[in-house]
Amino acid sequence: MEISDFIKKNYSEKSYGKYLLYLEFENFFRNLDISKELNIGLLGGSRNQPEVQILNNLGFELKITTLGIEDDDDYYLDLNKTYEKIDHEFDLIICTQVLEHIWNHKSFFENIANAIRKEGLVYLDCPKSNKTHMEPNYYSSGFTSKYLSKNLENVGLNTLHEGEVGSEVLYKSIHMTQSWYSKRDIENRYRFNSKNFFFRLKHLLKLSNLGQYLVLKRNLDRDTSNFKTMSYVVAKKETL
Repeated sequence: MEISDFIKKNYSEKSYGKYLLYLEFENFFRNLDISKELNIGLLGGSRNQPEVQILNNLGFELKITTLGIEDDDDYYLDLNKTYEKIDHEFDLIICTQVLEHIWNHKSFFENIANAIRKEGLVYLDCPKSNKTHMEPNYYSSGFTSKYLSKNLENVGLNTLHEGEVGSEVLYKSIHMTQSWYSKRDIENRYRFNSKNFFFRLKHLLKLSNLGQYLVLKRNLDRDTSNFKTMSYVVAKKETL
């Protein structure tokens, strides 16, 4: 199965911002000339997260370690604290949608650098512009890709690829309805054809007046940085 078909089949009902990130993630690692055997660390993630499934579908053989503060994580790691030594050196670290829930960014980036072997990679993504979620551990609505790359460079990693994804329709839906809609919902401009009546009624009621609804329905969906809602970066720890 072509990976684009794989993503469309498995993740079209995910939030549209995440769907766009999965496409970028797949495109980068599909074209990357590295070993197919990877020792990966998942910071604040889980073994069945989409990035792992995408790598498996690309033919990578993965040894996975989860790092975080949950009881079922393999290795305890509080990203708000700095650890001089982490008993792992990974080929690849994946950290998605975590940074906005961390208040100590200095420790966050230092821990990433300490956990990657020389020549190892990190994939990091986060919101650029989002709604409040997962209170009380929510500290920012987002960061630009430049913020990510500059902080990674500050701890000795070189940026290989960075970018931002989103759309005007998605941006306005997040900030006007305080909801994350799927690829299908965004492309259908809030007609919600595949949803039941009560779902459609609930979300249309969020558009408190006709003006808001028309803004979403009739906007031009301009492709500018003002409307990007997710940031990502891939960086490498070079040999000194």
